[in-house]
Amino acid sequence: MRSKRFDPAKVYRAKKLKLTVVAIAAALLIGSFYTISWASYIYSAVMKTYIATTEGDFYFTSDLLTDAADVPVYHITHDWHTAATISFELRNYENQLNVSDRQITYIAAAAPSGSSVNGAIDPAGAVGQSQAVSLTVPAPANTGAPLEVLVTAASSYPYAKTLRGRFIISPAVSYTVAENTGSPVAALKITLAQSAQQARAVTITWQDGAAPDMTNPIVLNATSIDLANKTLTTSLNTAALYELVFFKDSAEDNYTGVTATGV
Repeated sequence: MRSKRFDPAKVYRAKKLKLTVVAIAAALLIGSFYTISWASYIYSAVMKTYIATTEGDFYFTSDLLTDAADVPVYHITHDWHTAATISFELRNYENQLNVSDRQITYIAAAAPSGSSVNGAIDPAGAVGQSQAVSLTVPAPANTGAPLEVLVTAASSYPYAKTLRGRFIISPAVSYTVAENTGSPVAALKITLAQSAQQARAVTITWQDGAAPDMTNPIVLNATSIDLANKTLTTSLNTAALYELVFFKDSAEDNYTGVTATGV
């Protein structure tokens, strides 16, 4: 029986072949890894570009509200006989060339107190669409002081965007009676806010304890006066300040029983 002889050359060739196979397998594995990574990068880049493009085609604007850092402020006047109304438009376009092509759902609200509304702006091709929105604000506890209201309109679909505007509601007619203890008279000061109207009717009422100066132009130009019921109505210019003196029955008292309201 012959014994096998050890051949170093064959062993060397076998090890070399094995190392070659391992190297090829490793190269294929590394190549596959980079191929997958590159494909993932390309996919992410494409998706980011798509999202940026679609968001860039989203337009939610208003005639009064904005998403700018500087929130616009508007001044309006109201008599507070009823709740105040704040009206504005919401739009699905920026201009004639930039129009959203999908439905936009939104909610508009007034704070710290006021109504809220939900709505949707439907697309109409290349033609921009708008919706008129009105929010009501109830009378505050102090109707003689300005009330600041923050109005927001927030879209919820297809993208989130919030528009804002501040509205300062001032009384159309406000009045004060200065402290008058020890004085024979009480001075009523009436302020009329600026308005599109040049003049407006104002009713003045008073209680027992004083009588108005009958020579004052406010009284002389009254459209109606009822001394028995202690009331008069007169026409006063807007954006103006008036004063009417009341003669007190008792100088020691602080007379405050006078009111002035817009009609």
